[in-house]
Amino acid sequence: MIDPSVHNVGKGIHKDIQYPGKGPLPQYQKDTKALFHFRTYINNDERTLIDDSRTWDEPFELLFGHSFQLESWENGVKSMRPGERAMFYCIPEKCLGYTKLSKTLRDMHKRKKDKDAVITKSCCGNQSTGYCDLDKLTGQSLIFEFDLLSVEQPGEYSKQIWTMTSDEKRLLVVELKEKGNNEFKAKNYDVAEQHYAKAIGTLEQLSLKEQPNSEEWNFIEDMKMPLLLNYSQVMICKKEFATAVTHLNTVLKREPKNVKGLYRRATAHGGCWNVQEARDDWNMLAEVDPSQKSLVTRRLLELDAKVKQKEAEDRQKIKRNVLNLYL
Repeated sequence: MIDPSVHNVGKGIHKDIQYPGKGPLPQYQKDTKALFHFRTYINNDERTLIDDSRTWDEPFELLFGHSFQLESWENGVKSMRPGERAMFYCIPEKCLGYTKLSKTLRDMHKRKKDKDAVITKSCCGNQSTGYCDLDKLTGQSLIFEFDLLSVEQPGEYSKQIWTMTSDEKRLLVVELKEKGNNEFKAKNYDVAEQHYAKAIGTLEQLSLKEQPNSEEWNFIEDMKMPLLLNYSQVMICKKEFATAVTHLNTVLKREPKNVKGLYRRATAHGGCWNVQEARDDWNMLAEVDPSQKSLVTRRLLELDAKVKQKEAEDRQKIKRNVLNLYL
């Protein structure tokens, strides 16, 4: 439970210094950047570990003055000096937004580690984050442990993507998308994949500082959709159909009637030999866009022919295996 001897850092947030930092308290102003590692625990007798940034690729970067999702994190870091380690005990109301943040960070790490990773699968129902431990955090008091590595003021570091204006963000993503398109046309699929993936990753980092369903958050999500479509087409060309399906699921969850999304997911399902799912997507495409009915009819006939061919091949294999038993 919350230790009454620790320092108070705003209502509902209590601080316990583990190791003191060095120097004066930094000035935390707009665009000040703090780099730190964190651990998150449930505030129970077992002190159950939820996340540890040390197991991921990089420390967390927090840029002040940009409506970050967790006020408790901003308030906590503002009380720290570089080199300091501190524990912040937060009441449930001060932990709102952590589930969303954790899911985003885990999904980003999973995608970097394994581009075929499925990040949308629910393990605990339709409202699940896809991570059962996160689904159980509602109403929990959490403990955040921060190791503050460095603090940099505006002008002391190269301008980062999340400090750009909306126009600059648009230009950067458009530039990356155009590079990806050019490489795709040249059939340099690996290079195109890198450009699209960088653009998608940039948008995901940008979304971390925005309130979910805010105007800017929705703008970023909308920017992501054509990039996911393009990335998925690259995966189809590389015959990495499962990866394509994963990203097209994201597109169609947001835009269920996206014609390109349905066409490409039907193709990818066919490549994965998800026959029923492929049929469902082809039929949905014809319903959403009646002008595609003749195309859909051809694709369904092609799919049926492949199914019959595979069934015939399977029967031949069974016959050969049976004959081999008697030889």
